[in-house]
Amino acid sequence: MIFDRDQIMRIIRERPLSAVKLIALNGFELERSLVFASNWGLFDYLETLKPSNSFDFLIIASKNDVDLGDIKPFFDGMLLKRLAIIRHDEEKLPETIRFFYKSGPKIEEISSPFFLFKEPAPQKEEDPAVAFFLTDTPSSEIAENIKLAEDAGFPVSESYLISENSVKHGINGITSLLTQRMVKAKCVILFFAAAPAFISKLEHSLENVTVLSRDDMIISIFDSRANGSSGKLKIESIVVAKERSSFRQKITGLSRIKGGIGLKGPGETKEEERRRILKKREKSVREGLEKEFSRQEFQRKFRKKSNIKTVAIVGYTNAGKSTLFNALMNEHATDESDRFFSSIDPKIRKLNLFGMPVFLLDTVGFISEMSEDVIDTFNPTFSEISNSELILDVVDPTEKGWERRKSFVESLLVENGSKKENIFTLFSKKDRVRIKHPAGRGFYYNAFDGEDILRVKKFIFDRLNEENEQ
Repeated sequence: MIFDRDQIMRIIRERPLSAVKLIALNGFELERSLVFASNWGLFDYLETLKPSNSFDFLIIASKNDVDLGDIKPFFDGMLLKRLAIIRHDEEKLPETIRFFYKSGPKIEEISSPFFLFKEPAPQKEEDPAVAFFLTDTPSSEIAENIKLAEDAGFPVSESYLISENSVKHGINGITSLLTQRMVKAKCVILFFAAAPAFISKLEHSLENVTVLSRDDMIISIFDSRANGSSGKLKIESIVVAKERSSFRQKITGLSRIKGGIGLKGPGETKEEERRRILKKREKSVREGLEKEFSRQEFQRKFRKKSNIKTVAIVGYTNAGKSTLFNALMNEHATDESDRFFSSIDPKIRKLNLFGMPVFLLDTVGFISEMSEDVIDTFNPTFSEISNSELILDVVDPTEKGWERRKSFVESLLVENGSKKENIFTLFSKKDRVRIKHPAGRGFYYNAFDGEDILRVKKFIFDRLNEENEQ
């Protein structure tokens, strides 16, 4: 058992009596013990706390209730396995405990009187996935990538940091860490740029372990979400580009004898055969994408001729775009969920806005650190967005790191043809925002509040009419 009640009580009861305590442990070992004058001091510290391999268990002791908000992103971002929030009386005698622990990809919670608490027995994990991040990765990005892996069907049970210098010197940093921690993984996911040769070598050294990249997570999600031909072509395009650039699988080079009409000589090597098949697939995908782009271009020209303006709803994945789209249409026009890339195929609907017809475009969400191959598949989407008269960038301000996400989406759009003056920010989930930051050229809204949706509609109407008057 990791939970040492006597050790924890001893640390909590150390002076000063009125303070809030934060205890960081690595297994049984005390990594640090810090004192704060109030919960606010604790919250300020947690905002700057960086994830580390040196602790995996945090204990917070306070005479007041401590609310950390959504526990899972905090848990994942800090690479935690356990978290205890202990409330004590004025004399620092522990009264209650809320104990959170990782059970596979899930975070379980036990609430109990402190002295009756029993630590849960460790669970045996089936087919665990282990994630690796570079040491300078922000906690918000770590949490985001763990969710990305889970949405792709790879629940992460262990997460570790590794230095960029260690990666440059080969695979030993990863293999030795797995050995030291006695981690038995079925899958290793690398959330940093790794050369195909590095991935292949690591996979070869880890027996019966699959090594995957961040792009593999995105491809897997795209594959499960795509329904229309556009989305499926996007997936095929990414896969072909990935295979072309890597050739990760080991090629034996053995000659393959072929017979039949028109074939001469001893045949081709496996590598040559694979290149030929890949070239054929590449041509097929390219032709399909060209047809799809032509179809979208035809539809766009048709919309232009109708003199009906287009409003594009864009944003980071899982920011609330589809929820806003459905609220504006007053129907379930597109799927919405808390999963990444809940909608791959773009949706366009005609909306009657106070007597003015408008085309409303719901686009696939973006995510940072996309490879060039993935970004290239969004070209038709970028074209649709840049040709829209108004672009609504939906931002979720309740997510840690929302400023980075907002900046990323705006830069990506401008780099791919959109005019910055056409982009307006709408901050979603107004009802859950604790501190409202300046909204600039946009405002806060709640997609489930009728008055807020009316305000969004009036905003669209006014902006489009302003353009008509110019």
